[in-house]
Amino acid sequence: MKNYRFKYSFLFLILVATCSFGQEAKKTKKINIRHSDKGYYSKAEGKQRLIGEVVFEHEGALMYCDSAWLYSAENRIKAFRSVRINQGDTLHLRGDQLDYSGESRQALVTGEEVVLEDTEMTLTTDRLRLDRNTNIAYYTTGGRVVNDDNTLYSEEGYYNSNYKVFSFKDSVVLNNPDYVINTDTMDYDSEAHVAYFFGPTTIFSDSSKIYCENGRYNTDLNIAQFNKNAYIYDGPRFLTGDSLYYERDGEYGEAFRNVLIHDTVDNYLITGNYGEYFGTKDSAYVTEDPLYTVVDEEGDSLHVHGDTLYSSMVSDSLGNEFRRLLIFYEVRFFRKDMQGKCDSLSYSTTDSTFKMYRDPIVWDDSTQITGDTIYLLTKNDQPDTLKVLSNAFMVSRADSIRYNQVKGRLMIGNFQKGELRKVYVNGNGEAVYYPKEEDGDYLGMNRSICSRILIRLVNSEVKRLTWIGKPEGVMHPMDKIPNDRKTLEGFSPRFDERPLNKVDLFK
Repeated sequence: MKNYRFKYSFLFLILVATCSFGQEAKKTKKINIRHSDKGYYSKAEGKQRLIGEVVFEHEGALMYCDSAWLYSAENRIKAFRSVRINQGDTLHLRGDQLDYSGESRQALVTGEEVVLEDTEMTLTTDRLRLDRNTNIAYYTTGGRVVNDDNTLYSEEGYYNSNYKVFSFKDSVVLNNPDYVINTDTMDYDSEAHVAYFFGPTTIFSDSSKIYCENGRYNTDLNIAQFNKNAYIYDGPRFLTGDSLYYERDGEYGEAFRNVLIHDTVDNYLITGNYGEYFGTKDSAYVTEDPLYTVVDEEGDSLHVHGDTLYSSMVSDSLGNEFRRLLIFYEVRFFRKDMQGKCDSLSYSTTDSTFKMYRDPIVWDDSTQITGDTIYLLTKNDQPDTLKVLSNAFMVSRADSIRYNQVKGRLMIGNFQKGELRKVYVNGNGEAVYYPKEEDGDYLGMNRSICSRILIRLVNSEVKRLTWIGKPEGVMHPMDKIPNDRKTLEGFSPRFDERPLNKVDLFK
């Protein structure tokens, strides 16, 4: 396809044509009469009346009609009934009445149905002007264009038969068996079957809705590039970005800058600066500062950020479909009552569980939990159960310089209304605990070993430890605590790494 922008070149072409006409006006040939059954000449009026199968010829074009007036001095004709213009073998125009000037090479055809045909399309209107200098035809009273499976309506239209390019304005509608396009301004290449949009545009199909204010669409390949406020509704999913590439047949979309994907069924948002969407697989890939956001029934938002995000629908061994979310590298998440970090994370809608891998850490107010792998089970999009698999370690601030500490092989935590209330340690349990009097004064520091330990928290503060089984330990008075007994092996407070808001996820 030639790189030609009809919309912006039309006025230039008209100016060139006008200048060319002025320079070559003296060379314009007279309109010739090829045939007429009868003819009358009025010397007083300077015109000739022609009746019956009238045929004119002018500079390569043949004009047919039932009757006509020929104004020889002005090199002009008025033709009536069964009007036809044939320009070569490719362009054919017919209507009820013709006004044609041999000097300007301008034709005006009117009638109930004015039809222009060439090898690419059929145009129907009631009033059409044809400039034979530029081979541009245009209408301003509404028209219809048929091109293969495409039927297009508009109030104004310009057609350049040299380039097979249309320019449409005002209430433009393109109907295709698979979709409908509504726009304000559109250029259409009838040879390449490519539409160009220059104003608010909406594309409807059975399963999708597309909007943009600038872009192009290949109606043969169903491939599009959309710019300026572009978005796609594909069933329950919404995709937008500064620029969108879209393949309708495969429901494949590619988005650049300010990307947003919204799923109204699973109620999540994904943002980033580059994304790919696979509609047939119901999957999305987002990178360049991706962010996954889900809102619970209480209106609280969970935000998860990483280097790369992948969301897809998959099937289990029984054929049940579920959504899986994968986020890789430098993962951080923020919720007002919980924050965390890990190297990679996965989430599945089958069990509503976030699985955190490689150096995972979770903060709940003044409590920090680490382990080799952490599972966070949710219910109604709120934290419900925490599982720490292997090398579990919990640190809770007692005050600005003291920490309650519990470690073990396995750790399970339970939440109530999004708040961590109980933690159960199973296997190789160890604890450093600062119990308090009712007035808030410390009783001392208890350091003990017990296979199983139950921790109760209030407002994320450790209130009581219960040893399940026979513990081994010692209570140290506050003024006689050995420095080497204040921390358990592996103790590493990392509260300074905790993201305090959504912005911190990107630091």
